[in-house]
Amino acid sequence: MILIFITMVMICVSFVSNAQIFKKRTKIEAEISFPADLNRERVSFDLQAEGIKKFSIILDKKSVEITKIKVFDTLGNLLFEDRIMPEDNGKKSYDLSHIQSQLFVVEVGNSKYNITKSIYAIPPGSKKRIDSQVN
Repeated sequence: MILIFITMVMICVSFVSNAQIFKKRTKIEAEISFPADLNRERVSFDLQAEGIKKFSIILDKKSVEITKIKVFDTLGNLLFEDRIMPEDNGKKSYDLSHIQSQLFVVEVGNSKYNITKSIYAIPPGSKKRIDSQVN
């Protein structure tokens, strides 16, 4: 009987000590924190052809943060990366006449959103002028 009582006391003591250890290791979050880029706006932009293999990226809204740009060829090869800085007034122009591709895929975004559009390297009506220059 005494042996059973001692065993019960030891079990109760071990449960109490385990509960105290658990309480010490449990971390309580005192405040809620959100990622800094949670409230970023979607990036909207237009691609404007400016000649043969020349185009501009024009942001719909002037951004107060850096906007990232990636330009790919039709096979998905990354041609280059660039940035539109707030002081660029939301516009960047590119001349890709040295590149063989006829279609460019442009990805514009910030730390949260990326929007992808494509632009044909030869604007409508320009092909006739190119053919006449070759002949």
